[in-house]
Amino acid sequence: MKKIGFLFTVSLLALTSCTNEINEEGFVDKANTISFSAYSNKTRAYENGDVDIAKMKEGSFGVVGYKTSDNSLYLGSANKAIEQVWKTDASYTGGGYWDYKNSDELRYWPQENMDFYAYFPFSETGDVFASTNSSGDIMTITNNTGNQDVIFACEKNQAQTAHVPLRFKHALSKIASVKIQVNQPNVEVTVETIEFLNTSTKGTIKVDNSGNASYDEDANTTRSFNFTSSPKIINYSLTTGTELFNNNNNGYVFATNSGIEHFVKGTGKKLWDSQKSSITTGSLSTSNLVCMKLSCKVKVQNEYLVGSESSYGYMYIPMRGTSANSADISDLLAGRRYSYNIVMSSNVGYKDNGDPIKTAPIKFSVNEVTPWDDVDITIEL
Repeated sequence: MKKIGFLFTVSLLALTSCTNEINEEGFVDKANTISFSAYSNKTRAYENGDVDIAKMKEGSFGVVGYKTSDNSLYLGSANKAIEQVWKTDASYTGGGYWDYKNSDELRYWPQENMDFYAYFPFSETGDVFASTNSSGDIMTITNNTGNQDVIFACEKNQAQTAHVPLRFKHALSKIASVKIQVNQPNVEVTVETIEFLNTSTKGTIKVDNSGNASYDEDANTTRSFNFTSSPKIINYSLTTGTELFNNNNNGYVFATNSGIEHFVKGTGKKLWDSQKSSITTGSLSTSNLVCMKLSCKVKVQNEYLVGSESSYGYMYIPMRGTSANSADISDLLAGRRYSYNIVMSSNVGYKDNGDPIKTAPIKFSVNEVTPWDDVDITIEL
């Protein structure tokens, strides 16, 4: 069976505190106003690709706040969060500060602690916030495009401070790249499209009163990439393999874990483990298993094992493999960016029923040559 390996990379920005009138991050203290500092945990975001804090400053985030005494909504409204934007000003350390986009939305601290919920990227419409945060879902974020990284933050029981420290976490997982390497001569694979079967890219992201996220999925919104205009051709002569895509701008999918991991409860869908016995419906195309589905041609010498000279067929590849961090390979986890390296050795993929598509050449080894048995014969005359 072929080997599949993947790596994931995550960047973590250091957290700093802010207490002075003009602090080291450049935030401006306005007496008793509710102000914010935004930090990102493993940050990448919105539709301009993976980003860090500098990229986040090109957009804006939304925030709502609740009084702890009665859980009532105090900052923001049921249909709109308060928009926070980065104000560039070279006279401040850090080059600027976070501030209210609309000054008439500015609120002052009540005589009590507060709970805050925030998200990025901000939207003027489409997102919903609970009137109280005593239980259930507090933020419902609409993810219509499927091509943006949504991040969220929750800060509970916050006492009055110069700037509320919002530490953002990722609501989604990401498929960053797929590379294929063919390890057998006379084998050629041509890929037209790749679909990540049973993944989800659109729907709503809900953040509950404890600060954990979950999803409501839209049907038929799988992640896929199309190379029809320039199909990817992989063969043995390409010793380092061929990259189907290395994607910065999208690739975001709903996490698949069934429990809460990294503050996110996923869809609960299982990654196929390459075992035929795991396909309880009889075929991968009718199952709920997550795997790669390739529209492709596979040619071995002069014979097509998948597709034909004039048409493409389908084959499937599991998404369970090996990784330096084995804790992150059983599911697609939020805040994880996955790069797959597919090495085709004894087979190139699997049929819809889970049978391997074998490409191993006929080879021989010499295990034994029967030794001579010496027979000594004496003849007496």
